[in-house]
Amino acid sequence: MSRVQYGFGLNLENCGKKLFFNGQEDHLVPSTSRLLLDSDLFRVIGRMIGHSFLHGGPFLTGLSQSLFNLLIGQKDEVAVVELEDCPDTDVTDIVSLLQGSGNLTEDERDQVNHLAISWDLPPVNENNRKWLAQSILYHAVIVRREKRIRQIRQGLKDTGVLCMIKERRDLIDVLFPRSSAKRITSEMILNRTIWPRVDIDDEEYGDYTLEDTCKMTVFFFREYIEKGTPEELIQLIQFWVGWGVLSQNLYVEVSSDVAMPTASTCRETIKLPVKYSTYESFQKDLKAAVSSTDSGFGLV
Repeated sequence: MSRVQYGFGLNLENCGKKLFFNGQEDHLVPSTSRLLLDSDLFRVIGRMIGHSFLHGGPFLTGLSQSLFNLLIGQKDEVAVVELEDCPDTDVTDIVSLLQGSGNLTEDERDQVNHLAISWDLPPVNENNRKWLAQSILYHAVIVRREKRIRQIRQGLKDTGVLCMIKERRDLIDVLFPRSSAKRITSEMILNRTIWPRVDIDDEEYGDYTLEDTCKMTVFFFREYIEKGTPEELIQLIQFWVGWGVLSQNLYVEVSSDVAMPTASTCRETIKLPVKYSTYESFQKDLKAAVSSTDSGFGLV
């Protein structure tokens, strides 16, 4: 799902990383790439979204709400398209011209008419200016992406999720939450963290002491969480549990058997070495470990 959200490292069309969705936060729309469409990859994306939903995994966040009716199959309801829903700056520039109150220059009129005629829309005049602006925007966001949405719908249908959201319209807001749903704060992490049991009479600490445990957890690791930026906290959670969604419980262990911070994602457990004497050295190694999630589940 991280690849669905942020793109695959597929060097298609000589663009390096390939994004399946483009646009602003909470206004994401499918890419218009013909190669992705012809490869039926949007159907695969629909299946991935559906399976993740059914198994309690992370969601695709920030999808434009203008696409919801089309996803459900309610073609009779006209989608409300906002300027922010269009990721194509050349189109938004023209729509902004039409929505403005100033007179169009000859060059601006030519730009508008060239785009309108290419999409089988009439040339601009004083009477159809506002209508043409909305028609161009609708064509850019909805019409050009109908086939991509249809493939995503088919993928959701393959998993049975499409029937669910058709029966319960409110579920589509759960399936495609707003971007605010993926924000993680320090307080959210600390409230779910299960720290190592501290017992002064416990003799099972091995080569490290109670003081080492307190130093690693209460001081170093807690400080890292409290000082972390939103991006660093998401990376930490991905390293800790395997994806950027908080688990109900997050376990911490202190160990003398590991040289670097490691994670057992299946057990939702992070293991911290006891070797550090300064916060700076601990922070450096934890950042290095956390940044390795894309290449090995947090194993350096």
